[in-house]
Amino acid sequence: MSLPSNQASSISFGGLFYPPDDRVTTPIVDYEMGGIALLDTSMGLNYRPWRVRLDNYEVKLMPDGGEEVVIFEGTQITELSLCFDQNMRYSVGYVQDGLLKLNWFDSVAGTRVVTVFAVAVNPKMTLDDKRPMEVATSDMILAYIRGNALYYRQQRDRFLIERMLRGSLFPGTKLKNIGMNKNMRLQFELV
Repeated sequence: MSLPSNQASSISFGGLFYPPDDRVTTPIVDYEMGGIALLDTSMGLNYRPWRVRLDNYEVKLMPDGGEEVVIFEGTQITELSLCFDQNMRYSVGYVQDGLLKLNWFDSVAGTRVVTVFAVAVNPKMTLDDKRPMEVATSDMILAYIRGNALYYRQQRDRFLIERMLRGSLFPGTKLKNIGMNKNMRLQFELV
């Protein structure tokens, strides 16, 4: 579990992000490491970078060296972030009309769903630990800013439980990135 006791570490282990979390992104372009193909984990979850981007009203997904495909459409999307689950199914956290939404595969329902949360900004997603020996204990993490606090939700709770990670943020603070750093810690970058 990346967040023992559902809180940040009391000792800072900050470091450089592993690729592609070290790439420059924009609110409508994001990168995440993933497998060789959707639904294919035969080469692990650290095989190659994938990109999601908003092109007008189409949300498009593409692996490095592969073809871009439209995965869903929507108007008034202003931010998005990409993640893959342990079976290489994509998830996209995004802001549409000011509301935080998550397009993901719900294994309990057995289908892809869109879950709507509250008014929030800066959604960032990651699979916290993509190493093969950690697949059974890894979690997709959806983090975001709501009000003046940093919150997160995790896959093991089906994203139903909102947890505050840090409150009393300075006005205008943004969540720039999350991902594994080179000290093997899940890192949240605020600016």
